[in-house]
Amino acid sequence: MVRMRFAVILPGDVYKPENLVLMQQLGCTDVIGHGPSTPLGGEVWEHGDLVQLKRHVENFGLRLEVFEDGPRIEKIVYNLPGKEEQLENFCKSLENLGAAGIKVIKPQHMPPVPNMIWRTETDKPTRGGATSTAFDYELVKDIPPTVRFGKYKEKDIWKNMKYLLKGVLPTAEQADVVVTFHPDDPPISPIQGFPRILRSVEAFDKLMNLVPSPNVGINFCQGCFAEMGVDVPAAIRHFGKQKKIFFAHFRNVKGTVHSKGGFQEIFHDDPDGQVDMFEAMKAYYEVGFMGPMRPDHAPKLIGEEARGGSAGYYVLGKVLGLGYMKGLADAIEKMGY
Repeated sequence: MVRMRFAVILPGDVYKPENLVLMQQLGCTDVIGHGPSTPLGGEVWEHGDLVQLKRHVENFGLRLEVFEDGPRIEKIVYNLPGKEEQLENFCKSLENLGAAGIKVIKPQHMPPVPNMIWRTETDKPTRGGATSTAFDYELVKDIPPTVRFGKYKEKDIWKNMKYLLKGVLPTAEQADVVVTFHPDDPPISPIQGFPRILRSVEAFDKLMNLVPSPNVGINFCQGCFAEMGVDVPAAIRHFGKQKKIFFAHFRNVKGTVHSKGGFQEIFHDDPDGQVDMFEAMKAYYEVGFMGPMRPDHAPKLIGEEARGGSAGYYVLGKVLGLGYMKGLADAIEKMGY
């Protein structure tokens, strides 16, 4: 029987002892972490730093096999000077990751927030007066390109992504590390003149076939797939049967990027959401998904100010979501999945 692996992202330093103790208390099995800092502008994650992080987490009885980020790739994605050196540094990091036992990473292919628009509202009321993030494309579709990034064409970004994959996947295969990609959030294009290429199931099919390899995969954010308006359980089965889902974000939204008024992030258990959350969880079991999953962006509940965090990253809503996820998983496991 598959037993689901759970994690949670908490505000501040994920590796703080009090955060790791809280993860234990919540019944998590895994930490979905972040790579070590690279002082003096360096871009290589050193083997010793990676081993130290992994040992630290394991001392709390938790697993650290997935990084929510990856070595920097912005010079490659944007075709900037220094991309060859950045590619070389990425490969060195992959070698060190594999040697340290970190199996999955997710480099950031999207333009970074706050330089690019991520949401058009961060405190929209939802159930009981809790607030959450929302996005309405009509409010931003005519905003011109940023000075920093300028204007790119989709074919250019796809070309750059292929250059990245051709350059890193041989090393990833040798190091036994999987390079995953998160959907563009929001999954609509363009925003501020920048193409959002990973905005559909078909786009991920294209990505998986740019440079075919067992070591390229998906960080399946079901919130983003819901924003696209797709059938989320069907998408889980589509990619899960190909063994392309390596870790998951469990999230729900109301509306889509194509809806009038856009979408809003809501509570995981809200029946007004786009996703049948029970069927989504069941789909992970049906495809034999073995990676960790975590509750993603949650509404802001009363009293959150004392706990820190920021829009989409509040604690209480995530704890509520984690409990809901564990309940769904327990019910499905008792059904024999």
